[in-house]
Amino acid sequence: MLHQKIKFWKKFYLLSLVVVSTNKSADLYLLDTIQAVVRLEKDAEIITKSDVDRPNLGGEVRPLQDIIFERSIFLDAKKRQIPKDEDAIETYLRSVQRDNNLTDDELKGIFTAEGYTYEEGRAQLQMMQMINTMMDFMIRSNLVVPRKDVIAYYNAHPQVIEPSYTLQRVVIPFSKTKTKVQQKRKLMRALKAKEKQNMHWSELFTINQSDIAEDKKFIIAMKPGNISVPIEVPTGFELFRLKEKTEERLVSLDERYRDIVDILRRPKYEELLQDYKDKLLDSVSITYFNDEI
Repeated sequence: MLHQKIKFWKKFYLLSLVVVSTNKSADLYLLDTIQAVVRLEKDAEIITKSDVDRPNLGGEVRPLQDIIFERSIFLDAKKRQIPKDEDAIETYLRSVQRDNNLTDDELKGIFTAEGYTYEEGRAQLQMMQMINTMMDFMIRSNLVVPRKDVIAYYNAHPQVIEPSYTLQRVVIPFSKTKTKVQQKRKLMRALKAKEKQNMHWSELFTINQSDIAEDKKFIIAMKPGNISVPIEVPTGFELFRLKEKTEERLVSLDERYRDIVDILRRPKYEELLQDYKDKLLDSVSITYFNDEI
């Protein structure tokens, strides 16, 4: 029965032609062809050329082998009786409408723009949901990283936050009545005496120690509240005022825990995924077809 079904669909797709009559003659255009059929027990998925050529709902064009693996997972999900959660799809679509203020027609227009009818789009979402459920069941649920492994990685790969400096900057224009030497001396005396100056300091900004230019390394030795020695620049005398300094520190285990878990999960994820892929593709039967009629 399954063989007959496949033969029917192959014939249907290979002979799906548009006939355009002009002066009693007809031009025939091939619409689609079957590229492959994936079978698992009594169920099958047909992959057409349009499936390969058309981007998925995420806008990605995938090679045939990726689609075969995806459809194999879908067949496996159906075999394991993973339920179709229509309510979840409906909730998702309504949330997309609500978040983007879309009408029903506008939502359907989005599917159309991606090359899908509304019904095809829903079917794709349903397939994606079932595949995701299978990936959770077969792979993600097995990605348990023991705390001792996280601690071992943390100790072996310490992460240090470098010092940072929160500053203000001001450039005092050159005086029109004093020489540069006289003006600098006056500024130095005022700073030493901590006299209040009418300086228009910039907004606060923060810079990491590694980003400080060589000619500004004096900032590293400053203490909060200090004002730097005036430095001559093309438009006047430049000064910096240090407001806050953050010392170098080791990032805590709590701060890094989730990131380390993700790092340790990656090779395990790849291993489990490849193992599942190998076993699944061994269990399915794949028939390839060319485009010839």
